Amino acid sequence: EKLRLTFNQNIHEVTLSDEHHVTHDVTSMLKQYFRELPVSLLGPWNLQLTEAVQIDDETERLYQIQDLIYELPGTEFHTLKFVIQHLYYVAQQQSVNKMGSENLGVIFGPTLMSTHEVGSEFNPHEYQLITTLIDYFPWLFQVNVELEANKGKELKLAEAELRKIMSNIDAPQGSVENSWIVEVFHNQNSLNIKIESGQTLRDVSAEILYRAKLADGDYALHEFLCNGQLQRPVHLSEYLLNTTVTLWEERVQRSWLAIDYNSIKEKLKIFEPPPPDSIEQGSLHMFEAKKKWREVQCKLSQDNFTYSKLKVKTSLNLLNYTWYLGCETNLSPPTRHCFTLRCVSPTRDHKDDMFKVFCAADDAEMWRWLYRINYVKFKEPDYRLVRSKRATLQNPNNRNSFILLDSRLPT
Repeated sequence: EKLRLTFNQNIHEVTLSDEHHVTHDVTSMLKQYFRELPVSLLGPWNLQLTEAVQIDDETERLYQIQDLIYELPGTEFHTLKFVIQHLYYVAQQQSVNKMGSENLGVIFGPTLMSTHEVGSEFNPHEYQLITTLIDYFPWLFQVNVELEANKGKELKLAEAELRKIMSNIDAPQGSVENSWIVEVFHNQNSLNIKIESGQTLRDVSAEILYRAKLADGDYALHEFLCNGQLQRPVHLSEYLLNTTVTLWEERVQRSWLAIDYNSIKEKLKIFEPPPPDSIEQGSLHMFEAKKKWREVQCKLSQDNFTYSKLKVKTSLNLLNYTWYLGCETNLSPPTRHCFTLRCVSPTRDHKDDMFKVFCAADDAEMWRWLYRINYVKFKEPDYRLVRSKRATLQNPNNRNSFILLDSRLPT
């Protein structure tokens, strides 16, 4: 009680020491604080959480719990994360303190989850939930426990990683080394997807579908640039972290990622793979400065796209370009049969020349060129988001050990 009064009077004057306090004093004060809150930390979400912890399938149970805790308001979420993180570290010392996750769940379950309703009884699923939060803390809260154990080291690493990301914005595709939280939209809802360096869209495809609450179907992840004027589906083989760096570029203006129907499948399936060393050629109109369109002769051979104007030939290596449907609407006159090639690694001296805009005579001609450009980079139009097999725990006694049968779950 004396310790509690000291905290209430001036928290900055509190000094905890082994000489004047024992562990029981601090634990009792913490439990009393949560117990006497007008509304318990998780009380308003008690029913949803206790129902989630009763789901039989382990994969679905963990994801449902994670979804619910990430829907908590900011204060409740960060308080819960801080408390569970501490209990996780306590449980790691079970051989010394004899306090495993189940014991901690029994102690803190009613404290954190009580509804304060008159006549309410203790619900065993309350301590089962707290036990689950402790056991799976690193994954549920997406925490690197080694970094969290040393805040000073974590801050230094975070600053170094941020500098690395900023320095890599102009780096060639495939060279970004980091992890990031990417925002994906679906039906006006925002989903936060964690992406690691080296992960392709195929690696996180199942997680995106799960978080969007979508079953297998004809859905693709689309990238929108320049206030939505340019769009394209993201190929499953693309390194997604490199794609998200595009969204930071100043020239592309407001940009985002969103889940939408995989309409490109119907457009490209009518074409047959070209014979080896075949050449695609024809005339297109290309947008130039001063709002002028000029007819150019185009040729696509292997990975080179060449256009000629006024006897001057320009060759683009398509491996360094990404195609988009549409063009910026400030180009005049507007057209419905445009596609844009964006250089993925423009030099600082040529950032204004990162977009090449071409106009076809009709829709069929536009898609003929896009099929060949797409074939150069990816061969197959593999854009459909898919789920993979279910995930299982490799060792039920090790809550951080997963067999990666489903890309929604971490290794």
